[in-house]
Amino acid sequence: MQTYLKKAFLSLLFIPIPLLLMAQERISKVEFDGEKTAVLTATSANPSVAGTLASGEEIKVVCAQGKCNIVITYKGRTVEALIGDRITIAEVTEFDFGGDEDKEIVIVNEHKGTSVLYVFAYARGIIQKLYEREIFNNRTVIKQNYIEVYSPGGLDSVWNYHQGMFWIMKPFEL
Repeated sequence: MQTYLKKAFLSLLFIPIPLLLMAQERISKVEFDGEKTAVLTATSANPSVAGTLASGEEIKVVCAQGKCNIVITYKGRTVEALIGDRITIAEVTEFDFGGDEDKEIVIVNEHKGTSVLYVFAYARGIIQKLYEREIFNNRTVIKQNYIEVYSPGGLDSVWNYHQGMFWIMKPFEL
């Protein structure tokens, strides 16, 4: 009876391990303080997912030849922006940083226990990277005009969105 129980216990213990290794769970702790629009979520199992931006253009994540890009189709032509070498989960969201109704594209690319946050300005077939930072699995809060990046010890840095660019805000002591 004890041998049977041992075998049953060991089989239950080792069955979930492959399932955990194959699971694609989000590790980033990115929070939005304000209205956001989820556009698409691509995974390594299903990377070629398409979504639609608020402006009506199709956007998708494409991984090929050792790099992953977001690809936007505008009037029959495509524009691309690099979002890393590989993805486990890539989440594409639109968020209006400046309060001017021009939504920026926010991408959280997770791969191998770390996350990278990208922000792109996009309008009429032109894309420009505004922000890129490895955020690991630390808390990051995206607000109108600000990105707050936390480390395990607390607030690490604040990035201010001003005149179409991000500027780091550092405390100044007199």
